[in-house]
Amino acid sequence: RMDDGGPGGVRALAVGGTGYKGDSSGQLTQNAYAFCCQDGTDGSGYDGDGVTPIQSALAMKEYMPHAETLELDDVGHFCWSDVFGGEAVAPDLTKCHREGRPWYGDEGVIEKWAGWL
Repeated sequence: RMDDGGPGGVRALAVGGTGYKGDSSGQLTQNAYAFCCQDGTDGSGYDGDGVTPIQSALAMKEYMPHAETLELDDVGHFCWSDVFGGEAVAPDLTKCHREGRPWYGDEGVIEKWAGWL
């Protein structure tokens, strides 16, 4: 519905996952978080989806005050164990996915954000 948005009727939703700590989810996670962190730290003190720290995922709110945000607990960025090379690129995240931790594209997770569309 166009009348629900901000300027020009544009609606926005920023979605981010948590549950993957920078200090315990592997080197890819820590390095990715460090890249996104404005304070210049090594990324170990952040939480997110394994690739994007939560504060970066929801940062749209700073630039679009009318944007809505949705934080999903224990949701990973990608289905690492479903792709060739996942184990080589992100062994810790691949293990988590293989053990059943959900990612944004899992049916149960989609149900949490798709209704917004």
